[in-house]
Amino acid sequence: MTLEQLYFLAGIVSSLAVIASLVFVGFQLRHSANQQRIATAVSYYDFFRDHMKTLEEASLVDLFLRGLEMGPETFEPSERTKLNVFYTMLTRGYQVMHYQARKKVFEEDFWHHTQNHFRDHLASKYYQAFWRARRHHFPPGFRKLVDELIEAGPTAPLLEMAS
Repeated sequence: MTLEQLYFLAGIVSSLAVIASLVFVGFQLRHSANQQRIATAVSYYDFFRDHMKTLEEASLVDLFLRGLEMGPETFEPSERTKLNVFYTMLTRGYQVMHYQARKKVFEEDFWHHTQNHFRDHLASKYYQAFWRARRHHFPPGFRKLVDELIEAGPTAPLLEMAS
């Protein structure tokens, strides 16, 4: 085998090695994206679980239920503070999800169903007053989304089960 033939053979082998490494990188990127989607779904579950845990406190459940039908003017200052903290945490969690949806971290149907859950909460009279007073604390794109979801109304009554 001549030196020229060895040179061409080395070029072919190196080209195949580059192609193989690019295929491997592609598999790694796909795997990484899937892992990120799984991590996002788990973080949503954690957010949802933590949100529901706050309602384990009986007094907060009472405030939450009253807030579905009544605005902030009917609540004592300490009650408004509790509900404002609760709704701030809730809204910030959905803001993070909105950001992740815009970056396409998870599938579109996952985000669609997440918005449905959020819409059900947005039907609360207290939440709507909270949002009008606090919406300026959130980025414009998220404000637009929340306004549209409030306008659309709930997907189902929050406390009723379908029969």
